[in-house]
Amino acid sequence: MRRRLIALFAISALVSAALLSIAAPPGAATPVAADEATYEQFKRVFPDPHGCVKGAPGTSPWAKGDVCAAQFIQHSEAIDGLKFLEDRFPRYLKLLNLNTQFDRQFAEEMQSAGLPKADLSRMRSDLHVVKVTDSESAVPEADRKHFAYVLSIHGIERAGMEGGIRAAEDLVTWAACENDADSAPACADEGPFPKPILEPSNSGPTATETLSNAVIYLVLANPDGWRRGDLTDGGASYQRYNGNGMDLNRDWPTVGYTEAQYTPGSEPETRGFAEYLQSVRERTSEDAFTGAIDLHGMLDAPSFSFTLLGAGQRDYRMNDRTVDTAIGTFRDSEARLSWSNLIATAEEGCPGGANLPMCSDQWGTVWDTINYQITGGFADWMESPLGLDALGIDNEMALSHLAPNTVFDPEIEQLHIDGNKGLIFSQIASLLVEEPVEFVPDGDVGYIFDPRRVTHKGGGEPPGSPEGMPTQDDIEHVSLSGIDEFTFDVKGVPDGFFNGGLTVEATFGNAGSISPNSAAELVLDYCGPPDHPGDEEGCREVARYFNQSPLYLQAGARIDLNSPSAGEYRIRANPARALPTGYQVSFSSAKAYDQPEQRPYDVSRMDFFSDLNDYVPEGSELTPVPVRDVLKGKGKRLDSFDTVVIAGDLMPGYAGDGEDSAFTTKQFDQYAAALARFATEGGNLVLTDSAVAGLPALGTGIEPESVTKGFFYAGWMDFHDGKEGEGPTYDRHGLAAGVDMEGTAEGSGSVDGHDFANRHQTYEPVPIGYYVSPSGSGNADCGSDRCDSPNWIIAQDDWEQAGGTTAARTLVRTANGPGPSEFGVSLGELPLGEGQIRVAGAMLPQPTEENFHPYGLRSYALTYTGYQVFENLLALPS
Repeated sequence: MRRRLIALFAISALVSAALLSIAAPPGAATPVAADEATYEQFKRVFPDPHGCVKGAPGTSPWAKGDVCAAQFIQHSEAIDGLKFLEDRFPRYLKLLNLNTQFDRQFAEEMQSAGLPKADLSRMRSDLHVVKVTDSESAVPEADRKHFAYVLSIHGIERAGMEGGIRAAEDLVTWAACENDADSAPACADEGPFPKPILEPSNSGPTATETLSNAVIYLVLANPDGWRRGDLTDGGASYQRYNGNGMDLNRDWPTVGYTEAQYTPGSEPETRGFAEYLQSVRERTSEDAFTGAIDLHGMLDAPSFSFTLLGAGQRDYRMNDRTVDTAIGTFRDSEARLSWSNLIATAEEGCPGGANLPMCSDQWGTVWDTINYQITGGFADWMESPLGLDALGIDNEMALSHLAPNTVFDPEIEQLHIDGNKGLIFSQIASLLVEEPVEFVPDGDVGYIFDPRRVTHKGGGEPPGSPEGMPTQDDIEHVSLSGIDEFTFDVKGVPDGFFNGGLTVEATFGNAGSISPNSAAELVLDYCGPPDHPGDEEGCREVARYFNQSPLYLQAGARIDLNSPSAGEYRIRANPARALPTGYQVSFSSAKAYDQPEQRPYDVSRMDFFSDLNDYVPEGSELTPVPVRDVLKGKGKRLDSFDTVVIAGDLMPGYAGDGEDSAFTTKQFDQYAAALARFATEGGNLVLTDSAVAGLPALGTGIEPESVTKGFFYAGWMDFHDGKEGEGPTYDRHGLAAGVDMEGTAEGSGSVDGHDFANRHQTYEPVPIGYYVSPSGSGNADCGSDRCDSPNWIIAQDDWEQAGGTTAARTLVRTANGPGPSEFGVSLGELPLGEGQIRVAGAMLPQPTEENFHPYGLRSYALTYTGYQVFENLLALPS
């Protein structure tokens, strides 16, 4: 810490001295070059914080420009600077104003929700996207790889914007210099050219190769949250939310579990950027983007950068490319950020005490890195078939949040710039060229086929507007305080109006878009007649503003309601709204937010095996084995396999002696005996998920009471067997081999007296319908809200007394909410005769319909750890 402060003060002094010699344009806080004379002087449009001190001890060797940035890029400066770059290099960059440049071809207005002003009006901003490519490339644009990078969707997290804009300038500058050595003032300093984009390793494609073969979009995601903190606008604090006080990174439609109170797609920024990006996707030859990253910030962490892998249904190829990208990013960060005393490499033993020095980068699932998962995120939408169908990643970068907020620290911001450039360039370098991917099973593999699928035909949409029937007029009202309720009437078809959706936009009294009213609940009640006889009468809640946190003192709020019934409504009185509130109630013929009643789906965990076969060499495919084939010939059908996998129920279709059972108990016994014979005669029998409950039937000596079905935040395993002084099992047990990949994060925590330091998530809950709490990390131990992701465990003493070895253990709640827990083996191997039974208690649960999932479900959601464990389960003993 002392070393870091000394270095920081020294660099700050150098920067301050350098700035004294620069005559920045009036009102330019950063500074930014937006004219030719200033550009020649600065040598960059957006110079870096260490631009004027390159070469000094403790400064970034990657810094660009000849002057030092001394403030965050202001919104107006960004637009002016990007326009100048476009004018200067029209071949390579375009600044797209989605509101003004497309002749109103989009359904959305392409403006932000609007930053609340003191007079209770809104200052709306046009939505912008930066497009970077070589417009003269011989490769048709539709055939190029497409990438999307989301910059600072949380306006208070400036790291993404600072790095993303400068990454765009790097590519444009280098491509221009490679084409003409006199095209930019930086050409003489930043060569030699051609220049690979991965500067620390001098590797990867050149800028010309990149822009000839890729189209890169940078989304300026949250102008409201940005402008609230801009000094040039008199701002005092950046803001996480948009002008409606809504978290835009909870507002994206998600396949799988959906948190209803987020009202996905309700915000104009979400709808606008989604419509534009999907229009681009439709013009690509592959009908998909290649890669995407949502660039965030966080307060403090053991790693300066967390690379968070998206939550989706990733087939084998997508998982392979994701891991390749993550490892490439880690290696680049180790070299790119090592100039700072705030950073230590993995070899140096990061992190230090109190997280200083920090690691450069770690990667993993969202839960394994920042200890929670969400639904409704932009990156997951970009990875989803609903969105861009790209390889999606999030990133969280430390020291870019409530602290430092508007305080600009040159060393920290240079780290943010370098780190985010590394993220963007590493993904492009990894994905720009297609690499062959192949899964080669160890021996012949069969899997017990479960024909059951989880399906819904979709539909159930409410009727549309009667032809020609208008919506009612909007309503405006100002309440001087929250003491009084605000009431209004919604009209219906008998009145000659049809309202498909209702939106209440509230603007609080404020100073600089900061308001104490943010602490008050905003609740919409319906006071009309009951929907059905016997239902509750009087005013009752039908919607409310999702106030994620009043910590940001937001001055706006929004409530959306689809298919509002006719009758009287009210905004409840709340004395905590001490300042005036302006209300605008608007009506639409369509829904207030475009959420389907139910999208169709047809899913099964069996799809994992058929998808995996797409990457298996011909003749080595995993073979589905119906249960009735096992029953024939006393299980001799299994003799052709080295490994048999059962994912789910041990005998699909068997339900005891009940009427719903497809098999009798006698058949079950025959089937179980055939499986046991397969293992005892040298076979490798793999049981995952609920198949673990079949251990007692296989002659293992394990009793039924030793096996527990429990629940937790996600599927997970802690790779330690509890042996004191032995350390994790990565190097001690074959089933744990390869899990601790280069640069990976390990989840940690303490639950009910059990400490975990080697936790890895094995499947994602959201895509397959399982619940995650909106309270974030507050429920990471399932101690305050429900958790329903199934995990199966075996009592460790009983397992090991039966001869089993332990590769990982898991703690589960015995009910899907706070309550008692049990702890046991979740990954291990049990010798049986000449062969073995291997168990993995959380890999491929069947998708669930128990939670809200209007956008459908996916079939499986293995993480990179899940894939590695699966490969280990199939590896035959040497």
